[in-house]
Amino acid sequence: MPPTGSGSPRPLSAVEEIRLISDAKRGHAESFEALVDRYMGPAIHVAMGYTRNRDDAVDLAQEAFFRVFKSLDRFRDGEPFAPWFFRILRNACLSFLEKRRRRRAWSLSARDEGEGDFELEDEGMLCPRSRAELNESQRHFWSALDQLSPAHREIILLRHIEDLEYAQIAEILECPVGTVMSRLFHARRRLRGILEPVLEGRR
Repeated sequence: MPPTGSGSPRPLSAVEEIRLISDAKRGHAESFEALVDRYMGPAIHVAMGYTRNRDDAVDLAQEAFFRVFKSLDRFRDGEPFAPWFFRILRNACLSFLEKRRRRRAWSLSARDEGEGDFELEDEGMLCPRSRAELNESQRHFWSALDQLSPAHREIILLRHIEDLEYAQIAEILECPVGTVMSRLFHARRRLRGILEPVLEGRR
């Protein structure tokens, strides 16, 4: 399994999660905060797979929780929280990427027309400080992940970082389970192809 770091909050049992959501829907702020504590780290990891920038990922994770908070009364009691939450996060990330794409297209067009210089955003998945905090294996993993297509990055993150079931991933991505399995197979093969030369060079 890819490196994930240490110190992550322990997973919540289904019973604990249902209780926290129920309490949060009744206005108990501490219950919602417990959900944020549990899912903030995973949310940032997943968002980084889309944005390739940690600061943007943190902002999007926070935005997703804000959307969850506003929509909590529409969440169906007893349903798994993770697929619902990560679908909201994914939509926030895709919306962000579309806005960034339009902004960059406009910036480049403006430069072509001689309307001034515009600085494009850094596309590195991790800023230098964040990269320095990772161990060697983690740096290799994130560097390899950075080279995957967005579709392959998200499937690796959802399955191997967040450990979601195929059915949950299918619900998040709104596609058949068979598509999830096929995409994951190709993503793993691509990731392995990038990592193998690096790992062989360390032997």
